[in-house]
Amino acid sequence: MLAALTLALSQFAAAQTLPVLTDRAAPFFNDTEVREIRLYFDDPAWYNTLLRAHQSDPADPYFPCRFRSGDVTLDRIGCRFKGNSSAQRNGIKKPFKLDFNEYVDDANFFGLKKLNLNNFDLQPDFMREKLLHDMAGRYAAALRSVYVRLYVNDAFYGLYLAVEQPDKTMMQSRWGSDEDGNLYEGEEQMGGGASRPNLAWLGASQSAYQNVYILKTNEEKNDYARLIQFLDILNNSPAAELPARIEGIADVENWMQGMAVNNLVVNLDSYLGVAAEYYLYDRTKDGKFVHIQWDNNESFGITGDGTPRIAVPATTDPFWLPTAATGGGPGGGGGNAANNARPLLEKLWAVPEYRRLYLRALARLLRESFNPDAMSARVTELATLIRPHVTADPNKAYTLAQFETGINSQVGTIPGVNQFVRDRYAFLRNYLNGQAQPVDVRINELAANDTGALKDEAGDSDPWVEIHNVGPGPMSLNGFYLSDDSANPTKFALPSVTLADGEYLIVWLDGETGEGAAHAPFRMPAAGGRLHLFSSAASASTPIDTVTVAALNAGESQIRLGLSGSRWEPTNDPSPKAWNRQSAATVLVPGNPAGTLVINEIMADNDSFFQDPDEADAYEDWFEVYNPSSQSVNMSGMYITDNPQNPTKWKVGEGVVIPAGGYLVFMADSEPAQGPRHASFSLSADGESLSIYAADGTTLIDTVAFPAQRTDVSYGRSPDGGSTIGTLSAPTPGAPNAPAAP
Repeated sequence: MLAALTLALSQFAAAQTLPVLTDRAAPFFNDTEVREIRLYFDDPAWYNTLLRAHQSDPADPYFPCRFRSGDVTLDRIGCRFKGNSSAQRNGIKKPFKLDFNEYVDDANFFGLKKLNLNNFDLQPDFMREKLLHDMAGRYAAALRSVYVRLYVNDAFYGLYLAVEQPDKTMMQSRWGSDEDGNLYEGEEQMGGGASRPNLAWLGASQSAYQNVYILKTNEEKNDYARLIQFLDILNNSPAAELPARIEGIADVENWMQGMAVNNLVVNLDSYLGVAAEYYLYDRTKDGKFVHIQWDNNESFGITGDGTPRIAVPATTDPFWLPTAATGGGPGGGGGNAANNARPLLEKLWAVPEYRRLYLRALARLLRESFNPDAMSARVTELATLIRPHVTADPNKAYTLAQFETGINSQVGTIPGVNQFVRDRYAFLRNYLNGQAQPVDVRINELAANDTGALKDEAGDSDPWVEIHNVGPGPMSLNGFYLSDDSANPTKFALPSVTLADGEYLIVWLDGETGEGAAHAPFRMPAAGGRLHLFSSAASASTPIDTVTVAALNAGESQIRLGLSGSRWEPTNDPSPKAWNRQSAATVLVPGNPAGTLVINEIMADNDSFFQDPDEADAYEDWFEVYNPSSQSVNMSGMYITDNPQNPTKWKVGEGVVIPAGGYLVFMADSEPAQGPRHASFSLSADGESLSIYAADGTTLIDTVAFPAQRTDVSYGRSPDGGSTIGTLSAPTPGAPNAPAAP
């Protein structure tokens, strides 16, 4: 019995990450090494020129300089200083903003129009901002960053953090080339009389919003109608109608995730603390507003520098809001009620489902990213990477001793990075453990026609359903029941185990109760039937969760998506005991906006049709990948596997680039030594699956499940990249597919 439960249980989900970005800027933001940027000014007094303009010229103009990084040279770009407090201190090590097409239309650097060079203000450890970018970027469209050595007129000026600029280029890299929505900056408002971008209702007139939310795209149209509609719905909807109305115009899960990140690291220089220093974007693809992180240096426990001061940041309440005592504006002074209002948080937290969504986002961040083990490993990695560059930095604002101390211990009033993570994690983990409720346990995935992705302890590929505790705390399954009949709530008692936050339980719907405690006495309902999850602590007769079984093909599963879990869809990439992954048909890989890479054609029993180009007289299994997009894609570092439980089975070698609209043939011959397009596995003529994963090893790009194959007959998509897949009338490796066989 114990062995059966051990097989069925899985402690934690693998972190769900967004697709690895493959846009033009991705190589520059590869943060495994420190980059180099060189600026050249003809003006010998360049520093004073930039400083004077930044301090006294309201236009804050750019000045010309020459730019070089690696093999890229741009003869004339715009350079200026940036920032408020970060430019007032730190000696001569000011932060820069670079505009690559200020003087030359369409000029860019790796596709980027602008780039920020940040100077580690208030960061003796040189890494808080970087850590936040990395963590937030796993779950939402966050800024990318990479360390750079900055040289000015060939003299080493210092170590900087190059940070992506929120602009149309960034939006298109995340959601596709069709993105053309309005991007607004929630700008920090200095002075007591100014309205703050706290998402409050200021009336129906556009003029009330124009100096509060600065339009950064589509400036000529100057249309604030959608933003005003969003704020009207948020502020003026009756409480009972808010969920139905807000979800049509805002990505609520995105906003709750962003707010959870800010609270987690106590980043008060944000919507949370000062009601500023963020962007909001009206996403074209679905017409929903999303939150974009911006100013992140005052994080990991830094408070009081123009933000509300918190005595012990590590114990900040998860539902902290500014008050008259703490203040909600620059300077941290008391402020008035209007300035302290945070309508988005107040309104959404008042909805029980959204409040739990927020708590679940916090819990997920703790278990996947923000915990002492994971964070200290990343801190050590970054410290090792940058230590020699910090040492050599001639203009650093902190000493090398402070850098070393700041990694683990307090420097002045600034807590050490690992110190803050340890204390914050302990406080929040204890808090979240007390917030668990029966509704946190839900049906998460089911497979009615499993073809071998998961086998029970008897070696059978029987139907199964996955039960998931989505968090925020541990929950005992004592008193939980699963049933295919709503009139019989206690048909099958789930094993009396405790699911930790994020843990899974696989229940076999095979009617074979003798095989273990996780085997139900009934089989998976037919398509259209229902499964019900009951908790006696919640209700003896009303289920806490119900799912209608979809019609599934062999090898497919039905998955629940996101923390909110409001949407189900079938997938050809089952993920038992792991975070659910969307199939290639629904995942857009950023940087390849016209479509994902697809497995286009396979031959699993090649006897005499296609000869291995690297081995004479060898006829091995092969498969073809097709790139339907208008840009080439570097496949180096991606993974291809014939085992969905081992996504990283074979790593594509260096130099494998598939051109726009092109085809690449890979040999599945278990001979990887023959070249970067020779996989470490062979295909089974009896039928199996084949999948491509991004370089993170978790993001699915495409997968194909194929039945038993015939000799020298190929199986593929018709037309190329299409959703219809089956036996083809003729094999066409490396060329457009033939029509489907009659």
